[in-house]
Amino acid sequence: MEQAFRLLAYSPFSCRKTTLQNNPLWREVLIPSGHSGYLALFEIEDGRTVTACAVRHQREEDYH
Repeated sequence: MEQAFRLLAYSPFSCRKTTLQNNPLWREVLIPSGHSGYLALFEIEDGRTVTACAVRHQREEDYH
């Protein structure tokens, strides 16, 4: 998880866009962990600020 958040520090636009509110500044990053992983939703505020909004495990019942 730490490695994924370090990626956001220097290259947040390399993460995939979400369909949330049709806003290109909302992105998500996949965080592998064992046989599944986590998905972190974040918003790019400006050139220096990224806000993590949610982190969910991919095996949560309502993930899909």
